[in-house]
Amino acid sequence: MRGKREYRLIEGVALFLACIGIQINSEVLAQWGFYFYSPAANTGQTIYVAVGLAGAIFILGLLTDAASDPIVGLWSDKTRTRPSWRRIVPISGRRRPFIFWGSIGVTFTGIAFWFPPVNGTSVANFVYASVIICFHSAVFFTMVAIPFNALGPELARSDEARVRLGNWIAGGMIVGLAVAVVLPGILIDVLDPVKQTAVAVAQQGEAVMEDAPPVASAGGYQRMAVVFSLISLVLFQFTVWAVRERYDSDRVPNPTPSIQVLFQAVSNTLFLRYAAVFFLFNIGFLGVQRVLPHWVRIGLNGSPKMVSMLMAPFIVMALVALSFMPALSKRVPIKWLFFTSLTIMTIGLPFMYPIAVMDVGTNAKIAMSVILFSFCGIGQGMLYVLLTPLIGQIIDRDEAKTGERREAAYQALHGLNWKASQALAVFVAAQSMRLLGNSIENPLGVFILGPLAGVFGLIGMGICWTYPVVGRKKPAAAEPVEAEAAK
Repeated sequence: MRGKREYRLIEGVALFLACIGIQINSEVLAQWGFYFYSPAANTGQTIYVAVGLAGAIFILGLLTDAASDPIVGLWSDKTRTRPSWRRIVPISGRRRPFIFWGSIGVTFTGIAFWFPPVNGTSVANFVYASVIICFHSAVFFTMVAIPFNALGPELARSDEARVRLGNWIAGGMIVGLAVAVVLPGILIDVLDPVKQTAVAVAQQGEAVMEDAPPVASAGGYQRMAVVFSLISLVLFQFTVWAVRERYDSDRVPNPTPSIQVLFQAVSNTLFLRYAAVFFLFNIGFLGVQRVLPHWVRIGLNGSPKMVSMLMAPFIVMALVALSFMPALSKRVPIKWLFFTSLTIMTIGLPFMYPIAVMDVGTNAKIAMSVILFSFCGIGQGMLYVLLTPLIGQIIDRDEAKTGERREAAYQALHGLNWKASQALAVFVAAQSMRLLGNSIENPLGVFILGPLAGVFGLIGMGICWTYPVVGRKKPAAAEPVEAEAAK
């Protein structure tokens, strides 16, 4: 079975590990960065930036990131495969040089973000954090993420192989998400030098000072950032040296101008359907994600710890879904697996409303929530796997028309679409809570997000129904692994 040899085992492992690095670099900053710069008042933790300016920091990062995606994508696609004298480190390929330099840069910015210049509330901290996050998100992280995402459709050229490679990628995304959600809080606490000193004093039998900070100091966050940044650097660099790119840019001596590439991409009807489905689905799904802590607190009378407890079965079942996807992909077209994954999520999310308002005991609500999140986890796991073969089919069709491989350009437009839906999801969630309420006395603005996600999902399913069943491409265009490994 030649399709099974389209990529080497070490390349699958490399993509798996790099996905963990990507999640570490994005999710840890998103989850803890806002709180670090603007924590809750009167808790003993330093407030570096007023809450309004803290939000502006991350909006700036998102906007510059979205603007840079197409630039890096087009640049990567047009990069010469064979290094010239101008390439300081002579790494071949169109993707690996970007990942090499981007991973080094993102390590420095991933650490620097957590070292504000003023130990107190200051506009200088806002300017500093804004500059760092723009370089982190829009320059270095984009240099890693866009070229990396382009590797999958290039390494595997058949649907079956892409599903198997998608398993590696999805596994890395899920494991990375689990690491980014669970470990930071533990590391912040364990590595906090102030708390370590307090523990040492207590162990010597001395009383701990009453005015010792009740929460983590900046040192805990900073050491956590150093650990995660160095780990992600190793994971990214392993990918650079383990993966061998298949495409040779010399096959296309006169590539299409960048503006024309973008015009052709946004005129690709297959891509437009794909983008529309994900745009609509993400508005609902990410909107629910934004209000999940509110839903747990108001609907289940739970604590932040319960959010992690509910995410556990979601992540476990997402991993379980990976195990049956390769077998399913041999029997079911990618389009219908795509439709099924959307159906699972669209059916499941609206049940968040009746669970929250049901007049039963808390334990019964928690049990039903665990079942619901486990069910939705299956759909999300399937969707993670299908990203690689779906975008691969789009790129194949584009190559058939243009004779060029434009993986990075399409991945950049996909990222731009994703960020736009993410911004709209935040807007929808915020407006829902503002207009309909987000309190125990008036919780409709929180509870309604589940059914609203179902509405967006249903519209996305309608577009997905019109998605064509794309013919399965044979892997003839991919070079044999043995020949590539010998290079």
